[in-house]
Amino acid sequence: MTGNVQNDPGQQQCCWLLHAGSELPFSTRRLSPRLLAEAATMSQARASRFLAGRALLAELVFRQYGLPVLPEMITQPAGKPVFVDPALPYFNISHSGEQLLVAVTKRVAPGCDIEVNRPRRGIMALAAEFFSARENQWLVGQSDRQAAFWQLWCLREALLKSQGMTVWSMSAISLDPLAQRFSAPCAAQMQLLHAFDETASLALALPVEVSTVVRFTVNTIGELAALPALTWQRYLSRSDC
Repeated sequence: MTGNVQNDPGQQQCCWLLHAGSELPFSTRRLSPRLLAEAATMSQARASRFLAGRALLAELVFRQYGLPVLPEMITQPAGKPVFVDPALPYFNISHSGEQLLVAVTKRVAPGCDIEVNRPRRGIMALAAEFFSARENQWLVGQSDRQAAFWQLWCLREALLKSQGMTVWSMSAISLDPLAQRFSAPCAAQMQLLHAFDETASLALALPVEVSTVVRFTVNTIGELAALPALTWQRYLSRSDC
């Protein structure tokens, strides 16, 4: 599956994806006083990530759905933020280092994850704990084990986030990188997408009917700009639920 830049906000089969660095200029003009007040109670580093993610979400929602101010949100018990109004689109936000990823879909909650391709101590021990035997066998055979590890990790994180679950449920997911299939509880109607860009691993968990990923970034003057399409690896579900 290959992303294809289009601009029809009425598409039911589209995921709007915003990938940007948190150090780029962004405006809080579309954020409510309540969100700004919430950020003021956080540490500087956390507030910066919090405001950057929501400001970018606000610009994406404004561009695609015409909402001038980011709508009110609540946090679900597992820690996942959602819009209060169930008629509004679904979204997910991820960050790694200075990079942010924001995904928006019309009908079903997406999951997204981004991981900067960086060294991490003990990746093979983590793989042995959370990944299946098939995945560990595949991982050992990869020339770049670090990138391969982040690929498997990202795919899991995206699916868990789409379902409002935590990393403690990672072992319930099984991936087959060669066949590009996965198994997970009650995920028959989901698909997983993975791609690499220059510095990071990106993954999406989307309903199977979503066929297009439209990518944006933020330019140096804080405006949304279209990004070239990525080539996505598509994983289909083996689940029955």
